[in-house]
Amino acid sequence: MESQPTAKALHNRINTDISQLLQRFENIMATATVDNPSYTSTAVETYQLDVESTALIRAAEDLLGLTRTMKETWLFGKLDTLGEDERDVERREKLEQDAQAVQKAIEGGLLMPSVEK
Repeated sequence: MESQPTAKALHNRINTDISQLLQRFENIMATATVDNPSYTSTAVETYQLDVESTALIRAAEDLLGLTRTMKETWLFGKLDTLGEDERDVERREKLEQDAQAVQKAIEGGLLMPSVEK
């Protein structure tokens, strides 16, 4: 069984797949706009279009495979979509430190707890 992908690996794969799709589409458009009437250049352009369209289809299939992997990972509980990221962890730890400092100040007599009437 293969290991579960990390969030960073998934983001990298998404970015790679998207850039491949865009690059292949740009290559197809660039090849299609060349205006050269010779048979040789037409044959070369036809071959380039075939190669680029095959690569475009492969990139789209890889993106579909990625969505399947993400669905499986999410369904089986290995993808923590609601979990904390590094900033949330740091913010929570800082808040806990601040709360402990205030608690120590109250216990040490430096601060007086507010009394509501």
